Amino acid sequence: MPILSPRLLSIAVILLLLINSGLVIFLVMERNRFHAGSSSYNREDPFERMTRALRYTDIQKEQHLALRKEHLDRMHPLYDSIRQAKVLLYSRTNIVEESDSVFIVYMAKMSQWQTTINQLNYAYYKKVRSLLTAEQQPRYDSMLVKMIQRGRRDSSHHR
Repeated sequence: MPILSPRLLSIAVILLLLINSGLVIFLVMERNRFHAGSSSYNREDPFERMTRALRYTDIQKEQHLALRKEHLDRMHPLYDSIRQAKVLLYSRTNIVEESDSVFIVYMAKMSQWQTTINQLNYAYYKKVRSLLTAEQQPRYDSMLVKMIQRGRRDSSHHR
Protein backbone atom coordinates (compact mmCIF):
# COMPACT_ATOMS: atom_id res chain seq x y z
CA MET A 1 0.00 0.00 0.00
CA PRO A 2 1.57 3.28 -1.09
CA ILE A 3 2.18 5.87 1.61
CA LEU A 4 1.72 9.54 0.72
CA SER A 5 4.83 11.60 1.00
CA PRO A 6 5.02 14.20 3.76
CA ARG A 7 5.46 16.90 1.13
CA LEU A 8 2.24 15.90 -0.66
CA LEU A 9 0.35 15.82 2.67
CA SER A 10 1.66 19.28 3.55
CA ILE A 11 0.50 20.68 0.21
CA ALA A 12 -2.95 19.08 0.67
CA VAL A 13 -3.28 20.52 4.18
CA ILE A 14 -2.25 24.00 3.01
CA LEU A 15 -4.74 23.84 0.11
CA LEU A 16 -7.53 22.77 2.47
CA LEU A 17 -6.67 25.61 4.85
CA LEU A 18 -6.77 28.14 2.00
CA ILE A 19 -10.08 26.82 0.70
CA ASN A 20 -11.64 26.84 4.18
CA SER A 21 -10.32 30.34 4.88
CA GLY A 22 -11.76 31.56 1.58
CA LEU A 23 -15.11 29.96 2.38
CA VAL A 24 -15.21 31.56 5.84
CA ILE A 25 -14.38 34.98 4.39
CA PHE A 26 -17.05 34.56 1.72
CA LEU A 27 -19.69 33.54 4.28
CA VAL A 28 -18.86 36.44 6.60
CA MET A 29 -18.99 38.95 3.75
CA GLU A 30 -22.27 37.49 2.49
CA ARG A 31 -23.76 37.62 6.00
CA ASN A 32 -22.71 41.25 6.44
CA ARG A 33 -24.16 42.16 3.05
CA PHE A 34 -27.47 40.45 3.91
CA HIS A 35 -27.72 42.15 7.31
CA ALA A 36 -26.84 45.57 5.91
CA GLY A 37 -29.83 45.33 3.57
CA SER A 38 -32.24 44.28 6.30
CA SER A 39 -31.16 46.41 9.22
CA SER A 40 -33.70 48.46 11.10
CA TYR A 41 -32.27 51.82 10.07
CA ASN A 42 -33.19 51.08 6.45
CA ARG A 43 -36.82 50.37 7.29
CA GLU A 44 -39.36 53.10 7.04
CA ASP A 45 -41.26 53.99 10.18
CA PRO A 46 -44.76 52.43 10.05
CA PHE A 47 -46.34 55.75 11.02
CA GLU A 48 -44.56 57.51 8.15
CA ARG A 49 -45.59 54.77 5.75
CA MET A 50 -49.21 55.20 6.86
CA THR A 51 -48.94 58.98 6.57
CA ARG A 52 -47.72 58.65 3.00
CA ALA A 53 -50.12 55.89 1.97
CA LEU A 54 -53.19 57.69 3.31
CA ARG A 55 -51.93 61.10 2.19
CA TYR A 56 -52.37 62.71 5.59
CA THR A 57 -52.74 66.45 5.83
CA ASP A 58 -50.47 68.23 8.29
CA ILE A 59 -53.40 68.59 10.70
CA GLN A 60 -54.26 64.86 10.46
CA LYS A 61 -50.63 63.98 11.08
CA GLU A 62 -50.48 66.18 14.20
CA GLN A 63 -53.78 64.80 15.51
CA HIS A 64 -52.73 61.22 14.90
CA LEU A 65 -49.35 61.78 16.59
CA ALA A 66 -51.10 63.22 19.65
CA LEU A 67 -53.49 60.24 19.78
CA ARG A 68 -50.61 57.85 19.31
CA LYS A 69 -48.56 59.37 22.12
CA GLU A 70 -51.55 59.27 24.48
CA HIS A 71 -52.28 55.67 23.47
CA LEU A 72 -48.69 54.50 23.97
CA ASP A 73 -48.52 56.24 27.35
CA ARG A 74 -51.54 54.16 28.41
CA MET A 75 -50.25 50.92 26.93
CA HIS A 76 -46.69 50.82 28.30
CA PRO A 77 -47.70 50.25 31.95
CA LEU A 78 -50.00 47.40 30.89
CA TYR A 79 -47.28 45.67 28.88
CA ASP A 80 -44.85 46.20 31.77
CA SER A 81 -47.35 44.64 34.19
CA ILE A 82 -47.82 41.59 31.98
CA ARG A 83 -44.07 41.17 31.58
CA GLN A 84 -43.50 41.44 35.35
CA ALA A 85 -46.29 38.97 36.10
CA LYS A 86 -44.79 36.49 33.63
CA VAL A 87 -41.37 36.84 35.23
CA LEU A 88 -42.83 36.24 38.68
CA LEU A 89 -44.96 33.33 37.49
CA TYR A 90 -42.26 31.56 35.51
CA SER A 91 -39.65 32.13 38.20
CA ARG A 92 -41.82 30.01 40.50
CA THR A 93 -41.86 26.91 38.30
CA ASN A 94 -39.17 25.35 40.48
CA ILE A 95 -41.39 25.40 43.57
CA VAL A 96 -43.00 21.98 43.60
CA GLU A 97 -45.26 22.40 46.62
CA GLU A 98 -46.89 25.57 45.38
CA SER A 99 -50.58 25.24 44.59
CA ASP A 100 -52.28 26.01 41.31
CA SER A 101 -53.99 28.97 42.96
CA VAL A 102 -50.88 31.10 42.41
CA PHE A 103 -50.92 30.15 38.75
CA ILE A 104 -54.62 30.98 38.50
CA VAL A 105 -54.13 34.39 40.12
CA TYR A 106 -51.29 35.35 37.75
CA MET A 107 -53.18 34.09 34.70
CA ALA A 108 -56.29 36.04 35.71
CA LYS A 109 -54.26 39.23 36.11
CA MET A 110 -52.57 38.78 32.74
CA SER A 111 -55.88 38.01 31.05
CA GLN A 112 -57.44 41.11 32.53
CA TRP A 113 -54.54 43.29 31.36
CA GLN A 114 -54.64 41.73 27.89
CA THR A 115 -58.38 42.39 27.65
CA THR A 116 -57.75 46.02 28.60
CA ILE A 117 -55.02 46.25 25.95
CA ASN A 118 -57.39 44.88 23.31
CA GLN A 119 -60.12 47.35 24.32
CA LEU A 120 -57.70 50.29 24.25
CA ASN A 121 -56.32 49.24 20.86
CA TYR A 122 -59.81 48.96 19.41
CA ALA A 123 -60.78 52.40 20.75
CA TYR A 124 -57.52 53.88 19.42
CA TYR A 125 -58.04 52.48 15.91
CA LYS A 126 -61.59 53.85 15.88
CA LYS A 127 -60.34 57.31 16.95
CA VAL A 128 -57.68 57.29 14.23
CA ARG A 129 -60.32 56.29 11.68
CA SER A 130 -62.52 59.20 12.77
CA LEU A 131 -59.70 61.61 11.83
CA LEU A 132 -59.78 60.43 8.23
CA THR A 133 -61.82 61.56 5.26
CA ALA A 134 -64.31 59.29 3.54
CA GLU A 135 -61.73 58.64 0.79
CA GLN A 136 -59.01 57.67 3.28
CA GLN A 137 -61.13 55.38 5.44
CA PRO A 138 -61.33 52.36 3.08
CA ARG A 139 -57.53 52.42 2.62
CA TYR A 140 -57.09 52.68 6.40
CA ASP A 141 -59.45 49.75 6.95
CA SER A 142 -57.45 47.67 4.50
CA MET A 143 -54.13 48.65 6.09
CA LEU A 144 -55.47 47.88 9.56
CA VAL A 145 -56.58 44.38 8.56
CA LYS A 146 -53.19 43.69 6.92
CA MET A 147 -51.38 44.97 10.01
CA ILE A 148 -53.42 42.73 12.31
CA GLN A 149 -52.94 39.70 10.05
CA ARG A 150 -49.20 40.32 9.79
CA GLY A 151 -48.89 39.99 13.55
CA ARG A 152 -50.77 36.73 13.78
CA ARG A 153 -49.23 33.71 15.41
CA ASP A 154 -51.61 30.92 14.60
CA SER A 155 -51.31 27.33 13.49
CA SER A 156 -50.77 28.25 9.81
CA HIS A 157 -47.14 29.12 10.62
CA HIS A 158 -46.40 25.62 11.86
CA ARG A 159 -47.27 23.60 8.80
